[in-house]
Amino acid sequence: MNKFSLFTTISVLFLLLVIPALLASLIKMIPANDQPGYGSMGSVSIYGIRDFTQYFVSKNKNLVAIGTTIKNPNLKNKKDIIFNLYDMDNKLIRSTKLNGFNIGDGDFVKIVFEPIIDSIQKKYYFTLSSPEAKQDETIEVFLTNPTGEIIEYLYDEETKLGGAPIVTFHKPDSKLEVIKAVYSNLFSKW
Repeated sequence: MNKFSLFTTISVLFLLLVIPALLASLIKMIPANDQPGYGSMGSVSIYGIRDFTQYFVSKNKNLVAIGTTIKNPNLKNKKDIIFNLYDMDNKLIRSTKLNGFNIGDGDFVKIVFEPIIDSIQKKYYFTLSSPEAKQDETIEVFLTNPTGEIIEYLYDEETKLGGAPIVTFHKPDSKLEVIKAVYSNLFSKW
């Protein structure tokens, strides 16, 4: 085997075996599922006293973020959007503020917070509100049918099945776990 062939073989093996491990070690959170489709349930407007409450089940431990698509029609909402996460005992466990100025029309928005270590198979709910926004400064959340994670939602004092097409994100226990998952995925396709 000449030197060029040896160099090529080593380079290809390096690309296939080492680079995925390096890239996988940079992953900080893993989605629990794909985002469900929007379906034909429409959307709900959030502004002023109109807030949105979503009930869901965390499928994994270390819940660290929730993502969904938020519509900001004509980018009019530049007000604070408040996200509050509660357990089923109505205890506020995480809270964060977003600003409508940073949300485009139809953007997938990932709301990140400190990990909830023991979140596996636990039921939670969150609220989205924009109390300073007027009716012409609404944000909208798309709706979908119930899934294994999405249970029901509360809007305008009415509870209905389904809710926002959310994706929960979970912090991996270790970098080694992520690397192992990447390689098992990679080699399962061969």
